[in-house]
Amino acid sequence: MKRFTTATLLASLLSSVVLTPEVTANSSTQKTITVNGAVLSHPYSFVASDGSGQTTYMPIWYVGKALEAAGFTQSWNGTTHTWTLTTSMNGDFSSVPVGSGQASIVINGKLVKKINTYVRKDPAAGAGAQPTVYMPIFYVDQLFDAAGITASWNGQTWAVRSPSTNPIVFGFVTNYGGSTDSLVDLEAHSAVTEFSTFTHSITATGGLTGSLNTQAGSYAQDQALSAYVTVTNMNVDTGDFDGAMATQIFGNAADKSKLINNLVNLVSGTPFAGINIDFEMLPTSSRTGFSQFLTSLQQALHASGKKLSVDVPAVTNANSAYNYAVIGQNSDEVMVMAYDYSYPGGPAGPIAPVSWVKQVMSYATSQIPSNKVLLGIPVYGYDWANGKTTALTLNQVDQLLSSNSITPMWDATDEEPYFTYTASGVQHTVYYENAQSITDKLEIAKADNLRGIALWRIGLEDSQVWQPIQQYASGQ
Repeated sequence: MKRFTTATLLASLLSSVVLTPEVTANSSTQKTITVNGAVLSHPYSFVASDGSGQTTYMPIWYVGKALEAAGFTQSWNGTTHTWTLTTSMNGDFSSVPVGSGQASIVINGKLVKKINTYVRKDPAAGAGAQPTVYMPIFYVDQLFDAAGITASWNGQTWAVRSPSTNPIVFGFVTNYGGSTDSLVDLEAHSAVTEFSTFTHSITATGGLTGSLNTQAGSYAQDQALSAYVTVTNMNVDTGDFDGAMATQIFGNAADKSKLINNLVNLVSGTPFAGINIDFEMLPTSSRTGFSQFLTSLQQALHASGKKLSVDVPAVTNANSAYNYAVIGQNSDEVMVMAYDYSYPGGPAGPIAPVSWVKQVMSYATSQIPSNKVLLGIPVYGYDWANGKTTALTLNQVDQLLSSNSITPMWDATDEEPYFTYTASGVQHTVYYENAQSITDKLEIAKADNLRGIALWRIGLEDSQVWQPIQQYASGQ
């Protein structure tokens, strides 16, 4: 396939432009396109209707250069209004809805997308320039996502990270009690390429509680990282996940619509790439309602140029509230929380035994395209003693080992370290993660060709586990 040049593109556009409705958009404003953190161009853009909602349009020449930087080749046919792309990346473009529109995007010989384009003069080309075709970058983002390429739009900068064998390392960032320790830890580890701030919860009538972590948003914008806002169904009165509250909202059209609007408004006009939904402890009866909620939410977020990621508990069959297949179709990323196999309040045991993680991911990838799946990895430990369970950071585990002169044991079946100790006459059993156990889980992510991993949470880990994570992030 012949690669576009400036001359051939302009000749194609001048010879036969796409006829589109009159543009009734806002005045053009200059934006920025970056690739791998470096500025590629400063195109003019405008916001207009794509037939279903408002979205951002940029001249095809600049959008094409972003595609080329991401590894695509391209050609535009002004007569048939067809944008032909080729790529060697093994993306699942079947996951992209074809949609409708007067222009076609064909990838590797197959129609992938129908879009509406606009024809308008590019202010950067001068007063005497011919009109050029403008493309909706949101739908190009869909193609990037399907190809496993990271792209984010914050209203000012379109940040693209060119494709490589390098997977995503996603981190959850907290600010409990106003602490910035988690964010500081994130900033110290460049291996993390996406993150989410754990800040908001829903209310029983579709409202939201919480405050945006603006410092984290600024960091994401400065570093051209995709950052999400995590919203949970945690009851602020009890401090527990409230499945009944969420289910009630799913069944109330007014409250559901209110919640969706609140979620869209939460990230609109901010540097955040979108919403991360973490609704836990949902009853099986909410399976249909939760799926329908996510479908509507993704549509609303996409119309605003934002994305949806969803956290799901680890399951190995369809008998739960979490319809993996539907969730995969109606989200941009899915984090499978493959941890807490042994949980607080239960018997002592491995947190994420490898054999179980393999089963979970085998089911997940049978339902969801692997290039949308992130394997959730714990970076903490649990201390069981006298019927109680205490969560430990890995640094606290290291301190226990050192202060008690303990040599940890290795559970060869579950591939996880553990040890016991006695304090004040009470015996404790501790299971935790270390560099070796995390390495074993990273091998699962590699074998399943996943989009990446997600760490719960940033700030709990110790320095030892970063070595295998950094190797994984670099494609090793």
